[in-house]
Amino acid sequence: MSTASRAVDAATATMISLIGSLADNKSALGRRFGEWAVSAPTIESAVAAAAMAQDELGHARSTYPVLAKLGVEREDAGLDAGHPLFVISSELPDWASFIAANLVVDGVLTTFVAGTRDSSIEPLAQRARKILQEEGAHKVHAEAWARRMARVGGADFALLVRRVQEMWAAAARWPGPDRHEGYGAAMAAGMVASSPAAIRAQVRDWLLALLPGVTLDEPNEWSDWDGQYRR
Repeated sequence: MSTASRAVDAATATMISLIGSLADNKSALGRRFGEWAVSAPTIESAVAAAAMAQDELGHARSTYPVLAKLGVEREDAGLDAGHPLFVISSELPDWASFIAANLVVDGVLTTFVAGTRDSSIEPLAQRARKILQEEGAHKVHAEAWARRMARVGGADFALLVRRVQEMWAAAARWPGPDRHEGYGAAMAAGMVASSPAAIRAQVRDWLLALLPGVTLDEPNEWSDWDGQYRR
């Protein structure tokens, strides 16, 4: 096999992993957000949680078919299907976890999606543009709650900081190591524009400005990282 063929194969395999995992995590976020649609602390936030849940499930269901473009036939098999990050694979224990999932997990996924809006995988680029339109409202909601909790301070804000750091420990590993051969090949092929380190840096800079006192370290241990499920 030629060097070029190996690069294409590595790029395609990496994008299959990223796209499949993106859809799995979007599906899980939809379920987690939906579970708070009847128990959010305000009526307005309950309505927002329901709307965000619908958006995330729609993102998942529109993303799974992109895999067919890369030679993988895989349809959405239900809300509990797939292999999402462990931090969103079961019910979120408190409202701070809801906000942290929106800020961190959805933040990392959305930043990756932003790097695919001009992807050479045209179905992915089309879906990315639609996802980004809807994610703007999610970001506004997360930022408003983060600022509100920061102003109040106390135990609630301390819990939010802890939940953000827990979510970051998992979600920061999702893009993978920065010098990953397949990811580099995908960037060279125009499939995605932002490197793993650039994705993390963009989300980190945003969160550090938003949440005083939060600590968001760069992942440095990859020996146990699953490149297929990205966790």
